[in-house]
Amino acid sequence: MAGSVSMMLRRLIVLPLMLPWAAMAADGAALYAERCAVCHQAQGQGIEGHAPPLTGMEAWLATGEGRSYIARAVVHGLAGPITVRGQPYSALMLTFRWRLQDEQLVAVLGYVAETLNHPAAGYRPIDLETLRAARAASGRDADTLALRAQLPAR
Repeated sequence: MAGSVSMMLRRLIVLPLMLPWAAMAADGAALYAERCAVCHQAQGQGIEGHAPPLTGMEAWLATGEGRSYIARAVVHGLAGPITVRGQPYSALMLTFRWRLQDEQLVAVLGYVAETLNHPAAGYRPIDLETLRAARAASGRDADTLALRAQLPAR
């Protein structure tokens, strides 16, 4: 009896470690609903003056600089004034650098790019290489905002 209880306890401890974490958590829609929709809303429409909309980014998603900016803003977070569709925003975007793994970030950004936006010619998904470059890049808000300034207004 003691042996079977011991075996059951080992299974309860080891089984979760054997489950493929990335496969369990890389559902972009679920991650967006859990982590992003509170501020950016379910359909990405944002909250006026607080969290900018995540729609209307097709032109940015069609360029390497745009994908780099989006990845850096999500990985490092962002504080500072921005303008989207003529509306100023100055809320704090929290960092997801330690909150989500790269595969999870790829999944949620893919959801934003391909569900909340309509991919344009030149669109390429934000991939692991782009995310790793974002992690390696400066996390300074001024540097991320300077990259944003190179992009077309939206």
